[in-house]
Amino acid sequence: MNVLFWNTHKNKNINSILAELIEESCISFVILAEYDANIDELIIILNSKNIRMQQFPTIGCERITVLGNKRNIVPGRQTDYASFQIINNKDIYCCIHLPSRIYRSSDGMRRIAITRILQDIKSTEQEIHSDNTVVVGDFNSNPFDSECLDADRFHGIPIFDEANKKSRTIASEEFKMFYNPMWCFFGDKQKPYGTYYFSGNNTSNPFWHIYDQVIIRPSLKGRFDNSKLRIITETATRYLTDNKGHPDDDISDHFPLVFEIKEENHGQA
Repeated sequence: MNVLFWNTHKNKNINSILAELIEESCISFVILAEYDANIDELIIILNSKNIRMQQFPTIGCERITVLGNKRNIVPGRQTDYASFQIINNKDIYCCIHLPSRIYRSSDGMRRIAITRILQDIKSTEQEIHSDNTVVVGDFNSNPFDSECLDADRFHGIPIFDEANKKSRTIASEEFKMFYNPMWCFFGDKQKPYGTYYFSGNNTSNPFWHIYDQVIIRPSLKGRFDNSKLRIITETATRYLTDNKGHPDDDISDHFPLVFEIKEENHGQA
């Protein structure tokens, strides 16, 4: 199953670009943050391309919009910052859009939101007896930030061999781990250098940020192909970059993210 996540920056005219991305990457599951366009129009455009999709309920989570062409998807827990969607009663997609880091007042909100999300992940995994969990969305944090790396936060580890130990015990408490493949995009070995660009005057600023991420439980690694994980900067008809190679704010201030989670029976994505 090919998955697309994109923070669409409240662009009311983004549907034609979205439809291109969905068609070109054979997307079957779409997760959007800050989507403010007409979803009925998007579904009609996709229909004209012989792509049948429907919107899935996210009632209680206005920050996330979900659509796709998969069957056997039921909504799980919905909060202000996370929408849970459960596929085939086994795969848990926790779709998130956390508060922005730009405003200092949001620090406490992020901590509260993450604590609630982690509680909901734990409860959902226990209820359906599965830890096939994917967390995807706009974390508004980098993989190296405490929200993503700390044991009592998302605990996203960049090395699969370490993450595959499943958990760590710290101060007599067990903390389950996620594998975070997004670390491979850091540095200038390859373009793009991240999903979001910010050239503020903070004393510590890497300029490029990887706020848009997917992390997975180690149990899903066999169905996750790192080579299929991509940050998208163009479609067949247009660039998503400005003349400096940064995300084009007229389209979105974030680049979209595409990845694949193979079906459990290794059928068609």
